[in-house]
Amino acid sequence: MKTTAKKGVQILVEQCVVAGMKYVVCSPGSRNAPFVIAFNQHPSIECIVIPDERCAAFFALGMAQQLQAPVGIACTSGSAALNYYPAIAEAYYQQVPLLVFTADRPVSWVNQGDGQTIVQEDVYENHILYSTTIPEENGMSDFEWFVNREVSKAIQTALGKVKGPVHLNFPFSEPLYNQTEVDLVPIQPINVVETDDVLSPSSLKFITSKWNTYSKKLVLVGQLPPNLHLENILAKISEDKSVVFLVENTANQVNTNFVQCIDRTLEGISDARLIDFSPDLLVVFGGAVVSKKIKAFLRKAQPKETWRIGYDFPFMDTYQSLSHTFQMNPTMFFTQINEVVEKSSFSPFWKTWKQLDYINHDRALEYVQDAPYSDLKVFHFLNDIIPENSHLHLSNSSVIRYAQLFNPIKGITTWSNRGTSGIDGSTSTFLGSALITNETWHTLITGDVSFFYDSNAFWNKLTFPNARIFLINNGGGAIFKIIPGPDSTEELDDFFVFNHGFSAEHICKAYGVDYFSAHSIDDIEQQWEQFYQYDENGNAALMEIFTPREINDKVLKDYFKSLTHKS
Repeated sequence: MKTTAKKGVQILVEQCVVAGMKYVVCSPGSRNAPFVIAFNQHPSIECIVIPDERCAAFFALGMAQQLQAPVGIACTSGSAALNYYPAIAEAYYQQVPLLVFTADRPVSWVNQGDGQTIVQEDVYENHILYSTTIPEENGMSDFEWFVNREVSKAIQTALGKVKGPVHLNFPFSEPLYNQTEVDLVPIQPINVVETDDVLSPSSLKFITSKWNTYSKKLVLVGQLPPNLHLENILAKISEDKSVVFLVENTANQVNTNFVQCIDRTLEGISDARLIDFSPDLLVVFGGAVVSKKIKAFLRKAQPKETWRIGYDFPFMDTYQSLSHTFQMNPTMFFTQINEVVEKSSFSPFWKTWKQLDYINHDRALEYVQDAPYSDLKVFHFLNDIIPENSHLHLSNSSVIRYAQLFNPIKGITTWSNRGTSGIDGSTSTFLGSALITNETWHTLITGDVSFFYDSNAFWNKLTFPNARIFLINNGGGAIFKIIPGPDSTEELDDFFVFNHGFSAEHICKAYGVDYFSAHSIDDIEQQWEQFYQYDENGNAALMEIFTPREINDKVLKDYFKSLTHKS
């Protein structure tokens, strides 16, 4: 097999193959030629070319989310590496295993006025699980042993109990394009042997005693990938009438016993009844929680105890009441306690929450049906037409918040970049996901600012016949007309909302994306079946839905007012 003459890269590639990595997203350059040659020539690796490094990293993030396996990204030296940083931070907080390979100039040329040369060593220091620089061989004794050890450590760290991105920086001297013939010889990695999570008898006794003592237990579930085993266990625990599950759409846990629309339900709780809804025991697990209302509610309620379950950020105290942290897999935790804890049938806690949940569901439905055409009306309609057993991707800001107001559909998997909650990279992540699981529909609902910000996502030679985008164009950053504060300033329209008159039509034409437009629910309804027809040319499709900027915020505020007939 022909490959790069750089021995360190040869070892890297073989280690990646042994670890199960099958894809590398590359961006054009020269200094990274050894990466490109070695990965592209290997029969077990598929290289994908995305020119824009920021898009490339998010694209790989979407692939890794779907695969639940490592995906590599490889770039040239200098600022190219910095463009990876937003996606690396997202992967860090979402626990997605990205393997980051950056080409560098020889260390002797750093800060010496040479082109495309910056300080790359530890450049992602605050948002990386492990970082190492692999020197060139240059007669170094024990070179192969050193590289094998460092690469193994990096890969195993990325795939550990706390998954995430790792960085391998390679300073390359010229020549960069030299190749050599090598035999495919199996390489021996250093493997980490993981043990099962098992609660000790004393820990289980402690948990059981506490659990059985409290008559008001609230379990808050943050962002998670689909996990049917966990869903089944939580469903069994939810039969306990002293337990309430608050579950966001991005948790991908759907059950009628759960409270799925947190903000919608919370809006109906009066100050006089706060005590009835406040838990004695709060249990939290999963990733980011979208709802600001539940954070404010729980900080005010101050549970007697708060337990955090999971390996990541064990001392994260979002609700200012953390009392115990259990560093273990949540599925294993709930599986074990389900076998020993008592299930109360007398506590009114679950009934209190679910009764309000049902009431506000009906109130919300009544309001939306009569509401004027607006963002809210559009989201209500879109929630009903997303194909069954498909993937729904949500961009950030107002989009993710609107989506949380409607019940999730069982069988639809929901994704969103909630690690850092930034608007950058939503489309790129979506397209990476769509490419890697092309047998199912992938739908992105995005806002105009998010879409324009990441429009380079389509700048590649790939096809996405299963990718559909609903672009809500309300003329600016609608979130800043919803949250309190910005509307009190004279800078609202130009600096916060950024009112604009742009359309995505010509962007779609430039990148070969089929374009639809809509100005009403009737327009959407008349086109959506054609919109979801499979395109034999492999084109993605986008429907730009224009909504009235002048009334969107008022409609949403009136929606919440309709829920506040508080009992």
